[in-house]
Amino acid sequence: MGLLTGAGGVEEGEEMWEILHRVKRTFERSLPVTGHVRLEVRTESGDVAVREGADDVVRVRGRIWVSGPRDEVREVLEEIERHPPVEQIGSTLRIGDLPSRLERDNCSVAADYWIEAPVDTEVQVEVDSGDVKIVGLRGPVVAKLGSGDVEVARIEGDLEVQVDSGDAEGGQLRGRAWFDIDSGDLDLCDVRGPVRAVVDSGDVALADLGPELELSVDSGDVSLASAVPDGARWRVYTDSGDVAVCLPRGSRCVMEAEASSGDLDCDLPLVVETDDEGASARGTLGEGATARIEISTDNGDIALRWRDR
Repeated sequence: MGLLTGAGGVEEGEEMWEILHRVKRTFERSLPVTGHVRLEVRTESGDVAVREGADDVVRVRGRIWVSGPRDEVREVLEEIERHPPVEQIGSTLRIGDLPSRLERDNCSVAADYWIEAPVDTEVQVEVDSGDVKIVGLRGPVVAKLGSGDVEVARIEGDLEVQVDSGDAEGGQLRGRAWFDIDSGDLDLCDVRGPVRAVVDSGDVALADLGPELELSVDSGDVSLASAVPDGARWRVYTDSGDVAVCLPRGSRCVMEAEASSGDLDCDLPLVVETDDEGASARGTLGEGATARIEISTDNGDIALRWRDR
């Protein structure tokens, strides 16, 4: 199996053409475990998926692609067969640590992993280039991506997500959640624990939030649609971007919104003031309000509306 990148005679001074090969290898492992399990997954190039499985075993399915000159591909495959990228030391499992001897000038390696682990497994995933999906674990869960998208769902414990370039999506999060995104969008829905998020460049969509939110966006728009839990503390700040907030009728909260340089469109029964320094809206919704919402944007518009459904 190979790809012919060039053919014909080679004269002195001409670029050398050669046959490149791309070979796939797959493997499966079932590793018995007891008690607390820590799972560490690392890949420079490739996708990673982790989900809940049986209580007493971690199942790993891997697909490794090796591309390059035929001789180098053969050497790399032989090295992988001697040292497969699965290691178990006590209750810690490491997946994806390929031997450093695999480095070749003209050879590249990519690896995808599908993993099933006990629901109580502690997970740390690091991917330089690729997508990550983690579903149905108690955690804690840590996901760090250089370039790629991440999806997390049904996480009961604490969650930490860092993305240099890519989108993040989360749903049914029950523990504390922290997101740090350099460039990409953030989409969260059905969150019960505290959320802290920093987005340098990207849009943010939030729905059905819990009692605590701290959101800072350098450049991007924010949309928030949620009932307001009693005692909630939500703070949203954008340096440059619009903010749209939709609350169900009957919400009870103290609200402050300020647009330093932009318009403020308010359908809620708040006091709106406009002057040369921007626009603001303040007031209390409902009786006996214990929740507080603070919205601020330096350069952008704010819209405050009722959500009819």
